[in-house]
Amino acid sequence: MNLCITRSQKFAYSETFIRDQITGLEKRTPVFTIHSGRYPEREESGSLLSPGVFWLAHKALKTFVGRNNYFSDYGVKKYLKTHNIDVVLANYGISAAHMIPPCRALNIPLLAVFRGHDVTDKKLLTQYKEKYTDLFEYASFLIPVSDRLKKQLIALGAPEDKIRIVPSGVNTSKFSPSTEVIREEHFVGVGRFTAKKSPLHTLRAFHSVLKVFPEATLTLAGKKDGLYAECEQLVKTLGMEKSVTFTGVLDHKQVASLMQHSLAFVQHSMTAPNGDTEGTPVGIMEASASGLPVVSTRHGGIPDAVLHEKTGYLVEEGDDDAMAQYMIKLCENPERAREMGLLGRAHMQAHYEQADQISKLLELARKAVQGRS
Repeated sequence: MNLCITRSQKFAYSETFIRDQITGLEKRTPVFTIHSGRYPEREESGSLLSPGVFWLAHKALKTFVGRNNYFSDYGVKKYLKTHNIDVVLANYGISAAHMIPPCRALNIPLLAVFRGHDVTDKKLLTQYKEKYTDLFEYASFLIPVSDRLKKQLIALGAPEDKIRIVPSGVNTSKFSPSTEVIREEHFVGVGRFTAKKSPLHTLRAFHSVLKVFPEATLTLAGKKDGLYAECEQLVKTLGMEKSVTFTGVLDHKQVASLMQHSLAFVQHSMTAPNGDTEGTPVGIMEASASGLPVVSTRHGGIPDAVLHEKTGYLVEEGDDDAMAQYMIKLCENPERAREMGLLGRAHMQAHYEQADQISKLLELARKAVQGRS
């Protein structure tokens, strides 16, 4: 079975889950990948899918007139035919919507993976309303990464019998819990400085922790863009320069080491002003795999990944005080923190193991091919 995977970027530091998806599937079936843009324009090597003149015509028409399917579909259709693609797995609903014309023309089944903003961003949903109606009809399976996103898809009109929840998952073998109880009041967060991850709320909660545990520290890892400048300013305003560290982007091994030496993971996810929400944050799954208790919010797929009062603590969106109190509670009882963290790792192994999620995707792809035949 020849599988084609689409993604919006070839290398996005925050999309390790897509790279892991590709790597996992490549071990089990021939995989071909295309990328760049909502509607993929390039193959893995970086070469354009369409002839240069077609690509320029597509860009010009898209800018001044609107998308012209002939020019935009030409290269994708040729690529799918050349590589005898049996099924397409499109990451993000918006990309899947654009893949319908070439897939339909070649009678190739399509699977659409929904990860968060593609079913919650208000502007995007208005823009793609008709395209999504077509997608819900054509796609063999609609694959949200959490139950919350499944409910959102149904609210948008998706047929429930086509929906299968498949989390991105985490490779727990890449993360190891500390061999002993962590007694230092060190908290960690990993993720982009975006509105839906709400790092400003995390920082305000941590400021309250410092009033009780002045030696506590917080390390936030992630690309220094988006809300980073505001976060840096808030740290200065609250006088937390000696307690908060911004590391910038870290590689996998650095993240694993940072988590292994921390007391708990913190992330105050919440709905952004434009409606954008999380799917199931990778950072949270990796933290649980590392044996860390998680303090986060009842948002997106987090309540499925973090079991309140068992593997971590959950608060309502925007409740900095409650978040701070749970962080303080973990500082007061590091033995309990370790116990919750190990339960979290077991939860990841039982329900979020990445290899299991890859198997689910592969099985859905095979069913789609059989159904189309």
